[in-house]
Amino acid sequence: MAKLTKGTVLYVIDPADDSILIVGCATNIDGIDTTLEQVETTCLEDSARTYVAGMATPGAATFTINFDPDDASHVRLHQMKVAGLTLKWAVGIGIGDPPTAVDSNGEFELPGTRPWIEFEGFMNSYPFSFPLAGLVTSNVGIQVSGEPTITPRSNP
Repeated sequence: MAKLTKGTVLYVIDPADDSILIVGCATNIDGIDTTLEQVETTCLEDSARTYVAGMATPGAATFTINFDPDDASHVRLHQMKVAGLTLKWAVGIGIGDPPTAVDSNGEFELPGTRPWIEFEGFMNSYPFSFPLAGLVTSNVGIQVSGEPTITPRSNP
């Protein structure tokens, strides 16, 4: 069944104290993915090229926020971007409970009341946009590192 975006929240672990930050007022999340390289297996006697899947190459994800310098999460995100920190991110899809804690390995403890996408990555851009008669926004770029994981809802 298709999932509505209503209630979706982006979370990040602050490595300074292992606290969980809610990314305030995200309006879009996009591009959390990897692309599989193609490895050619063609032999000279073949009449067409053949391939197998190779290593995954993480892509660039983005999220857009209605930027508010009075929102502590926006300020802290910018500080972590400037520091070049690789962070752990989680997208809670739809309406459900937030992450309950960070475990001893520095991973999210995720409730089963909603599906999740987790990934690691560092913010590589945090630009500000000031449109005429609009809101100040930022379309933050994240270089994903490794393969994102999907955790289905286990607890309706």
